[in-house]
Amino acid sequence: MNRRVDNTNSFKNKLQGVNKIGLLSRLGMCGKKSSKFFYIMSSIHIVIVIIQASGKLPVEFRAVTGIFEIGLSITLSYHFGYMGMFQSLITNGLASIRLYAISNQIRAVLASEAGHLTGNLRIIANSAPGLLVNLSAARIAVMIVSIMVAYSYEQERKYINKLEWLACVDGVTGAYNHRYFQTKLEEEINNARYRSSSLAMVMIDVDNFKKYNDTHGHIAGDRLLLKTAEIFMEEAREQDIVCRYGGDEFAILMPDIDSKGILSMIERIRKKFIGFLDTEEICLHKCGISISAGYSIYPKLARDKDDLIMQADSALYQAKNMGRNNVRIYRDVFEDIKTFFNSDERQLLGGLRALLGTVSAKDKYTLGHSERVMDYAVRIGKAMGLGSERLRLLKIAALLHDIGKVEISETILNKTEPLTSSEIKILRRHPMYSVDILEPLSSIEMLIDSIKYHHERFDGKGYPTGRKGKEIPLEARILCVADAFDAMLSDRPYRKGMKMNDVLSELRSNSGTQFDPETVKAFLNTFDTDFDSVSCVELN
Repeated sequence: MNRRVDNTNSFKNKLQGVNKIGLLSRLGMCGKKSSKFFYIMSSIHIVIVIIQASGKLPVEFRAVTGIFEIGLSITLSYHFGYMGMFQSLITNGLASIRLYAISNQIRAVLASEAGHLTGNLRIIANSAPGLLVNLSAARIAVMIVSIMVAYSYEQERKYINKLEWLACVDGVTGAYNHRYFQTKLEEEINNARYRSSSLAMVMIDVDNFKKYNDTHGHIAGDRLLLKTAEIFMEEAREQDIVCRYGGDEFAILMPDIDSKGILSMIERIRKKFIGFLDTEEICLHKCGISISAGYSIYPKLARDKDDLIMQADSALYQAKNMGRNNVRIYRDVFEDIKTFFNSDERQLLGGLRALLGTVSAKDKYTLGHSERVMDYAVRIGKAMGLGSERLRLLKIAALLHDIGKVEISETILNKTEPLTSSEIKILRRHPMYSVDILEPLSSIEMLIDSIKYHHERFDGKGYPTGRKGKEIPLEARILCVADAFDAMLSDRPYRKGMKMNDVLSELRSNSGTQFDPETVKAFLNTFDTDFDSVSCVELN
């Protein structure tokens, strides 16, 4: 327990050092206003002190200005702490010394030249030095009050700073919390816009954290998150901002950086994280722990704050569904394919993009799934020697193959229990719904057929028509393999994704029944080693 407290304190110190720019900038406007107020108050105070010291004012006015001078001394200490106190000590200290010196001078004059005075004049003369000594003591009292007021202010300020800190920092990891992340992201976006610079957002997730947490308990899980945050803090630049986004997800805001710098930082994090997993503390309980990351960059890819979050999150989701333990940059696949269409077809593409966005809103899995199927399909198509035109149409077909799900109820798409027979029938209509939606592109027969028949099986037991073998267009057979491959690999509301080697084994065992053997063979040949041993950093 003590070790955890020590670690948390060390994180606090690191955050104060590494990310102090972030925390202070949030209070920067307040600080500027406070400094301006201090300069105004100090200037007035100094002017009054100079006027008082000149002796040019009548005694009556000097008494009034003296009240203002003492009031400003205490006010400076109250509002500005030790900084105001030092000015109060200097001015009141000098005044106290001067008043005491004058009292001694008067006493000397009275002793040598005022011995002839009698009666009330003698009493008044004898009282004058004492009055000045009392005024000198009053200035010392003001100095003491200034010290007490300044001390009270500083203690209050420390307490407020502590509350500010607690409001901005996650209690488990010591990283900034989600509340601060939202505030800071808005500021950094505005700064990037003002300076015409960039802002990258990296989303990092601890793979299989829930399993580790459930197996070894929340204390062990918190310790893992704590160490993970420490690694992020150590490898981040001074201007970077490390936040716990939620659960086992972290977000790092990185101003003025390109993809090369981002990947370099993530690679350093990955190596240090792997080293941590090999320590005695955790090596016996890894539970498949690794890290996946996704990132995007404003304004190169994202248009605003919400866009940046969505894109980084989407890239992370893709990284995790590519088998975890890798990193992905967000990409807009519609930008990739729009050059394949003429001007009239591009207008249609805009509508299809909106429809696919609607599907994605109903089922987050679908859009990322379509993008991944596109990558796998192109990978298979290249392995099977398809020409550039067929690869182009295959790419479009893969992206749009599930667009018919826009007609399917959200309750069916996201149902966690087994579907009923009637619900299965509804879901199996989506290839025909896709064909209806894509009717304006019906002149591209291969594109439509690829989408229409991608759920047919090689043994004829598929849908919607029951075609089999080579009756199924090759592109549809390719989509069938790519679609099933990603579906087995991905987490769904009703089940966890399978491990890569298990997915590859499933493809082998169903080759010749569900899947075209030639397509499966071509796809498997693209894996020259077990997927789990592939480098964690894969670029699009």
